[in-house]
Amino acid sequence: MNLRAIRYFIELTETGSYTTAAKKLGVSQPSISHAIKELETELGLPLFNPSKRTELTDWGKDLLSTVKTSMSLLDEGTMRIKREAEGLGTIRLGFMRTLGMTTIPQIAAEFKSAHPENKLSFKSGRSGELLDLLSEGRIDIAFVSGSSESSKYIFNYLFSIPLVLVTPPDHTLAEREYVTLKDTLSHPFINYSEGAGLRKIIEEAYEKAGIRPSVAYEDEEVFVISGLVSAGFGIAIVPSMKTISTINIRMIPIHPSIVMPVYAAISKDRIASPASIKLLNFTLSKFKQ
Repeated sequence: MNLRAIRYFIELTETGSYTTAAKKLGVSQPSISHAIKELETELGLPLFNPSKRTELTDWGKDLLSTVKTSMSLLDEGTMRIKREAEGLGTIRLGFMRTLGMTTIPQIAAEFKSAHPENKLSFKSGRSGELLDLLSEGRIDIAFVSGSSESSKYIFNYLFSIPLVLVTPPDHTLAEREYVTLKDTLSHPFINYSEGAGLRKIIEEAYEKAGIRPSVAYEDEEVFVISGLVSAGFGIAIVPSMKTISTINIRMIPIHPSIVMPVYAAISKDRIASPASIKLLNFTLSKFKQ
């Protein structure tokens, strides 16, 4: 069925006049008449009463009801895609919970201030989980720690956060100026759950030193791990952040230093929306200043 003919049909029924419809559509009256005849020939039934050229038959009323709904959906979808093409769509952000207190809210607020026409949605989780969501097309950008060896993603480096050892205030290591990974071996260690970006970074650091910590507990949340440390369940390595300084723990530098690199990742296998590229470029510009 010809889309142009459908639009002519709807306009004619709304104006009730070939002359007015032709003027609004910017076409000739014969063009509208020809389009209506094409529709009637294709359907095999008259759409208008022959004696009253703009009065719909029952079949015409039935078609009008159907095509108005369809055209409304088509116009809505077309407008949505055009908005996406202009970079005005919704951007779905995924980020590590570590970044959820300050970094992501700050980036998002500054972006919204500069681009109020865009909508944002948020999803927090572990780095591995976020990369899976990115691969599945359920988020547009993933802010993760560490880069994967997978060829499915493009990792854009943003910044690095130093890692520190945290202990209870009365721990034997608490007053050290700094510690080495070897110093941690005789103490119960609280590690991150499988799939967390920090777990991989910490395990690689211990592996490079040729040693392995005595893991007693695991959790995926920095604040939970810091709380367990405060309660005396063990020691842990966490990002150096002001947000955990309120917990009753000691933060001790590690030598040689270990850092958690943070990346903004996008999928290599999916076409990124103009809106998500706009936010990605905005974010990169903020950290290159």
